[in-house]
Amino acid sequence: MAPEHGPASPAGPVPGRTVDVPFAAGETALAPLTWSQQYYLAELDAARPYGRSLSITRLYPLRAGVREEEAAAVLRELVERYETLRSRVTRTAPPAQRVHRQGSLRMTVHEVPGPATDHEVRAAAEAVLADLARRPFDVVEEWPLRAALIGAGGRTRFLALAFSHVAVDAFALLPVGAFLVDRCAQADPVARAAPGSAVEGLRPRELAEAETSAAASRATRRALGHAERALRRMPAAPVGVEPPGAGERYRFLRRRSAALDLAVGAVAARTGESPASVLTAAVLAVDAARTVERYGVVQLISANRLRPETVNAVVPCSQPVLCCVDTRDASFAELVRRTASASLRAYAAGPCPPAALAELRTMVEQERGVRLDGAPTLNYRPRATPLPVRETDADELRRAAVDARTDWVDSAMLWQSAHYLSADVDGSGVRLLLQVDTDVRPPGWAERWLADLEDLLCAAASDTAARPTAGPG
Repeated sequence: MAPEHGPASPAGPVPGRTVDVPFAAGETALAPLTWSQQYYLAELDAARPYGRSLSITRLYPLRAGVREEEAAAVLRELVERYETLRSRVTRTAPPAQRVHRQGSLRMTVHEVPGPATDHEVRAAAEAVLADLARRPFDVVEEWPLRAALIGAGGRTRFLALAFSHVAVDAFALLPVGAFLVDRCAQADPVARAAPGSAVEGLRPRELAEAETSAAASRATRRALGHAERALRRMPAAPVGVEPPGAGERYRFLRRRSAALDLAVGAVAARTGESPASVLTAAVLAVDAARTVERYGVVQLISANRLRPETVNAVVPCSQPVLCCVDTRDASFAELVRRTASASLRAYAAGPCPPAALAELRTMVEQERGVRLDGAPTLNYRPRATPLPVRETDADELRRAAVDARTDWVDSAMLWQSAHYLSADVDGSGVRLLLQVDTDVRPPGWAERWLADLEDLLCAAASDTAARPTAGPG
């Protein structure tokens, strides 16, 4: 997601010099990619032709007095501690990963010319971070981590890190953030919670080995069975849509709305379900109103981090899982409850090998005679402070409606989904970023879709909601 603070300065990032950070740890080893890594590698390869890096970025403010040499030492220790950060992909069949015992990471060091205010230094650091993530990672030839140190007035101020999604997901960076806070950083900028277990997380090769076990085979059959039921009910991909608008094929629409924040919290309070279930139900309801189908299907990103051995693993564990909900004869409150139950079933079924899921999708498409690549995706990302959950009314929603902003923005992320909704949620509200594929739907569709989503939630929160349009029985 693009930084919320806007561009750093008209001049862009300040020039820097390069410092080599050598490392040596463990042993050289070859291992399969985990299911999650296979999923992210396919997404990265699909995004590469469009110049998207599929990078996760973090900007860590450093404690006062941390010198360049100390920051480099912490970075070296970080790479030595987590083998996923010193691994590269091998383009075998199937692709694998090689953990390297030693190597050297390049870190750029930037000095903001002074005198500079704190805001100017942060803006320059954010520009450096954006520049780190701009170019797609070559996961075969380079390390899955890029680093930069930003200083001003003779003091180091920020450590900027860009990670390849093949190496980590957002949850995998929780222990990384905790490590950096322990060593040199003031705070983790997007911490959701402290790691939930003292157990050291599985390494990538250990997780890949676990996914070949007998227990994993049983889990795979269960997950594929759940996915097949969803695929057989999934609405077909749209055909005969309007031609795409001018500009890039993929567009990204960002939305902030105080009324949306109130509405999601109010419906959650009224139904006793989570804000995540409320937002997922709204996605399903809006799409069901357009498709006039009985069943709605949405891909949810499953973090799969419930076990002690995975909660602290610095390796991606997240993958999409199919959530199928019957929308027939349901008030919105009832749809939220059905969605909560269906989400739990989807998460319990869990993910599976991406190749096996792709084969299953192809088989069902051939049997049904339709395309099934139009399912929306919702990536709900909670932060450390929860969204306020309380009742509201029409008057409060009306007053809050003026506090809203919608912008077309850029994004380093690009996903293989006709429309992909990312929701970052915390005590300050809900931040939405909707990706739309304009080869499937025009940009105006995205604006109407987000407006319909918010209207539905506000109507439900103010007790004026009609039943969502349901498909045939």
